[in-house]
Amino acid sequence: MAHTDNELRDTLTTLTERWEQIAASAEARADAAANGTLSEVGHARAHTIRRLARDVADVLNTGRIPHDLMTTAELENHGKPAAALRGGTR
Repeated sequence: MAHTDNELRDTLTTLTERWEQIAASAEARADAAANGTLSEVGHARAHTIRRLARDVADVLNTGRIPHDLMTTAELENHGKPAAALRGGTR
């Protein structure tokens, strides 16, 4: 079944909202943890989940991959004129 761009965008937006909820829950559990190591792990997990949600939201808003997620080839071509990307002079 083919989905429209709007349906896909709505689905990804819902996913980012759920990740934010999961991150908040992980952070709350980390705050309540009596063990310092568990607290640190929980906060790190919450940070990672929030970062994922933010990255997806950035792609939806800008249409571009965040700089820190680009492959080496994408980074090499980042910001170069279109002619350079087609194999022209660099």
